[in-house]
Amino acid sequence: MSGCLWPCVSSANAMTAGMGGGLFGPKARSPAELVRHTRDILRFIADHPEPCSGKLEAKREQKIADLSISVRAMKSILYGDGDGDPVAEACTQLTREFFKDNTLRLVIVCVPHMDLEVS
Repeated sequence: MSGCLWPCVSSANAMTAGMGGGLFGPKARSPAELVRHTRDILRFIADHPEPCSGKLEAKREQKIADLSISVRAMKSILYGDGDGDPVAEACTQLTREFFKDNTLRLVIVCVPHMDLEVS
């Protein structure tokens, strides 16, 4: 019996999926699914721009954290990760989906609420 008993994710597969998916990790998404997920998060943040109280504030904080993860995953698809170059087809899918609906406008509206990387 040779090989791994668990399904492994290659670096190229992880890059095109957008988010690494381990045994208990987040679900791997295609570039288009990643943009749709990010758009949903941006819509929520745009609808709830001010800090609230209670469960809604906790949900808002979680969405902001999820947005940071999604932006990092899209950056990894577009620029590649430390292991390899970007995959042209994944970049094309991500770009098409990004400009399909008003995602750029949502990003601009939500920039003040985003936790952007400074480095």
